[in-house]
Parts: sequence; C-alpha cells; structure tokens
Amino acid sequence: MSHNFLFSSSFHAFLFTIDVEFINDAQKKGCCFCGGKLHRASYPRSPLGISPQQRHHYEKRLSLCCYTCRKRATPPSVRFFGRCRFPGAIFLFISLLTQSINQYRIEQLKRRLGVRISIRTWKRWRRWWCEQFIKSRFWLQAKGLIRTNASSLVYPRFFLSLFSGVLQEKMILLLQFLSPVTSEFLHAI
Repeated sequence: MSHNFLFSSSFHAFLFTIDVEFINDAQKKGCCFCGGKLHRASYPRSPLGISPQQRHHYEKRLSLCCYTCRKRATPPSVRFFGRCRFPGAIFLFISLLTQSINQYRIEQLKRRLGVRISIRTWKRWRRWWCEQFIKSRFWLQAKGLIRTNASSLVYPRFFLSLFSGVLQEKMILLLQFLSPVTSEFLHAI
C-alpha cells in the first residue's frame, strides 16, 4: 500500500477544492432552519499528523452561518473527519491498517508518515468504526446500497475495496463517500 500521495501538495489541494465545492453548494441552498442567506464563517483548525508544507490546506474548516437565525451550517468535508484532530486522509489511512496495534506499528507510522499516535487513540478509532459508525444514520442508510454481509465487514478497509484505481484515487472516492458523516456530530474520534 503506497502512501506517498499523503506527502503530495496536489493531493491536499484537490481535497481543498472538493471542500470548496461542498461549501458553495450548501451556500446556494440557504439555511436549512429558516431559509436565510448563508455567509462564510470558517473557523481555525490545528490538525495533527500533517507536514508543515501541507498545513496551509488545513488551517480552516469551511463553515457557514445564517444571516437571519445565526445558526451554523457546516457542510461535509473530505479534509476533516468530524472532530478528529488528524486530517481525514490520515485518519482513514491509519484506520485501514488491520494489523494488530502495538508499539512496533506505532514506531513504523512515526518513521514512515511522521505521525505520532498513541495505542490508546488507535484503539479508540477502531472502537468507533466497530461500535458507533455502524449505528450512524449514514451507515444505516448506506448499507442497503452495498451487497454484502454487513456483520463480516472490516471497516474501513471494506469501503476501500468498493472503489477502483490506485490508492490515491480510492482514498479520494472513499473520503467523498464518507463525507456525509463529517457534518454530523462524531463521538469519540
């Protein structure tokens, strides 16, 4: 599994472009609470696990605020996965690793990706996929579109197998597929 695309500026710039499309679409629709006009109200993020050269792609989470009722509207994102401090691509890439979680694997992540993650965090992410994700509104609706025995799935590796192409293309498609989850409140990530 080649992870070199995670260091590519064009990959991160493309993810930002997708997020801009998401926010433009949401802005055109207007406020879902009162129908009012939405204005940009992006907020700062301090992502972990991203190189200094790519950090500028992740400095802000694109968001909107209603001019009338002042409620926030945060559209889906391919760059961020809920409240997770790691960029969505890093979160998914680490979640894809199905080997046992141990200190050796943690050191490999640090050496190859430059990402420091604790065993506790990795286990929490696995629990989220196996316990909370399968109860999410998104998965309850999406699993009907996928022909498989849902009880035998290994998340998110199974999702990656749904798409064709090289890993970078699959990752972009997977991030887009899972993007509705990113605008819901995600617990314990």
